[in-house]
Amino acid sequence: MTDQYQSSGGSELRGKIKWFNPEKGFGFVTPADGSSDVFLHISALKDAGLQDAPEGSTITCEVGQGRKGIQVLRVINLDTSTAAPARPAAPRRPFGGGGNGGGARRDFGGGDRGGYGGGDRGGYGGGGDRGGGDRGGGYGRGPRQHHDD
Repeated sequence: MTDQYQSSGGSELRGKIKWFNPEKGFGFVTPADGSSDVFLHISALKDAGLQDAPEGSTITCEVGQGRKGIQVLRVINLDTSTAAPARPAAPRRPFGGGGNGGGARRDFGGGDRGGYGGGDRGGYGGGGDRGGGDRGGGYGRGPRQHHDD
């Protein structure tokens, strides 16, 4: 760590956003001088009227000692024109349907191990020891045992 961060009022730093997660409320800045990454809390962004810091954005900020090390105290400028292109969100697979299963996840529909749909071991839509089927009992529509009394 360099002495530039040790002053009580903080010092100016230029760097790039390494990553920032607005849902978690923090991320890190990689300083241009090659020193250790600096913690960036969402409160510093909000104080500057910002909500997010896209990866690769160029940041000019004031840094100083935080509770657990060096952190951004104040954002002076955030240039998002240098940001990496946004990655498309991973497609979400739907949970399985009820009744006869469906869906891509084995544990929430179809398949052979519980969940909320078909299969031969549980679920609420037929099959298994909790959903009818050949293992008895449950809420589903498995084969019924027929008794001639």
